[in-house]
Amino acid sequence: MLQSTLVAALFAAFVVCVPLSERADSSRFKFYNLKTPLSGPCDLVEGPDGALWGESLLVNHIFRIDPSTGNVQEFPIPFTNPATGALTGLTPAQDRTELSCAIRKGDDGNLYASNGLRNQLVKINPTTHEIKVFTPQPYNPVGDLQPFNDLYSAKDGIYFTQTSGNVISFFDFKDQKFKNYNIPTPASFPLGVYVASDGRVVVTELLGNKMIFLNGSSGAITEHPLPELAQMPAVVRAETGGDIYFSLFTGNGVGKISLATGAIQLFHTDRPGLLGAEDTIDSDNNIWLSFFNENVLGKFDTKTQKFSFVDFPDSVTTAPIGIPPYVDVAVNYGPGNAIWFTDISHNRVGRYAL
Repeated sequence: MLQSTLVAALFAAFVVCVPLSERADSSRFKFYNLKTPLSGPCDLVEGPDGALWGESLLVNHIFRIDPSTGNVQEFPIPFTNPATGALTGLTPAQDRTELSCAIRKGDDGNLYASNGLRNQLVKINPTTHEIKVFTPQPYNPVGDLQPFNDLYSAKDGIYFTQTSGNVISFFDFKDQKFKNYNIPTPASFPLGVYVASDGRVVVTELLGNKMIFLNGSSGAITEHPLPELAQMPAVVRAETGGDIYFSLFTGNGVGKISLATGAIQLFHTDRPGLLGAEDTIDSDNNIWLSFFNENVLGKFDTKTQKFSFVDFPDSVTTAPIGIPPYVDVAVNYGPGNAIWFTDISHNRVGRYAL
């Protein structure tokens, strides 16, 4: 009796100490398996056709999921050799060389994706499924030597980061020419990029620990240091109330920067060790976050400034390391009133109905 009482007391203490997550109704989750084994679905976006589009990390594919039928299609990316313009010479099944992880919707009606190692820009026609590849000029072979960079559309073109090259680039939809903007801080590792409602380009400096405002017309860049060290701002894909929200890789939470003043605030969770990936915003202006290491979706209420979490189903543990691991990189609101996410380890995409 004493032993069972002690166990109950210890369990109660553990529950009090561990941050609570929402044990979501499993019926609110739905999963879509990719056809190619070990694809590693990485980034997601709602396309202009109302479907979910994504880019895979471990095979050079763009994929499309029809949310009404569940049909999954995969399209190989015809990457070329930037030096010669020739195709790689590998079959789609063999070609797992680029470590691509960024896809966004263009204001010209197409989808655009970029990649890590090859440092090229991909254009996808959502109707014909034709894929074209463009090489930034002048080409920088060390422009992006790691898997993660990002891109975001303006009215006349798309901005993207050459992360290890310390450059923000712009691709003009009309003349298909590139323009580059050099970042003042050396080795700042620009990662996330977002075009704000006022037309300015907002960029995160992962290693520089700063946020950038770029005027695309004048080329003027202002840098805003984060108020705390080693936060590693990562992805920026949410705006509400004059503020831009961004994920923190090591900062254990989310940050926001004011468009009016450039002032930055950081909001930390009570779950130590979270490695933040992406962010998105839902119709109620909640910021949703994905994490590399824990099997949870994070939600930050911009009104109360409080965090809550939703556990992924079939997890033996969710923290400090998810078992079995999901390795969720992407989080995207829509299609529909739902949060979509990736499960790299299980080669699938998940949907959580709100």
